[in-house]
Amino acid sequence: MFFTDFVMGTLSPFIIQYLLWSNIFSQQSESINGFTLNDMMYYYGFALVISRLNNGYDLIQTFSRHVQNGELEVYITKPYGYLSQRLFTFFGESILYLLPLFIVFLIKFITDYPVEKGLSVFIISVLMIISVIVLSQLLCFFLSFSIAIMSFWVIEYNILLSFIILSSSLFGGVLLPPSFWPDWILPLMKYNPFRFIISAPAEFFVKMNYSLFKEIIIGGTCYLLFFYAFIHSMWKKGIKNYNGAGG
Repeated sequence: MFFTDFVMGTLSPFIIQYLLWSNIFSQQSESINGFTLNDMMYYYGFALVISRLNNGYDLIQTFSRHVQNGELEVYITKPYGYLSQRLFTFFGESILYLLPLFIVFLIKFITDYPVEKGLSVFIISVLMIISVIVLSQLLCFFLSFSIAIMSFWVIEYNILLSFIILSSSLFGGVLLPPSFWPDWILPLMKYNPFRFIISAPAEFFVKMNYSLFKEIIIGGTCYLLFFYAFIHSMWKKGIKNYNGAGG
């Protein structure tokens, strides 16, 4: 399952992007919107892998099933809260996708990392990378749970899945980096939560820009707090309408 998902969901789209952008850069200058061809390929490599690492499809599907089948009682009576249970499950399911992310990092390190920067800079870079990965995972979880919690009122969870799949691809920068969109829509593409989950981490991993790191930490944390408050509020309302015999 993992191998099939990796080939179909990551490797195949990357090959398509490589063929497309190689042709575009062959007819343009060496740099487009601050990206060289090398940068662009690493961006898509990271973005595609991160989009597999940070996805809440199973979370939405599982929560919807628990609500519709009246199974929430089994979980909310356990010592740990339901949100914590789903969070640890989400982390556990994501671990496998750290391997392709590590492979992309390894390739970039071997080919691009300037050795003269020294060990201290390398350690700081690694800590920044880990911080961004953890924050993007947390943000993905809370955003996905915010969508999943609508299952208290939306019976067909496929509607919710379709929304998050489309939003991740479009607003998350998997289809196109945010800086390539027209100026009139650029604020939306730069400051929506999906960008801090996928495209902003991908761009940071390519360029290792400190100002972008600060933007990710500040923007991601703000959205994290917002979604946590939203979940807390909607859970109270939803659980009142919840029917244990079935949603």
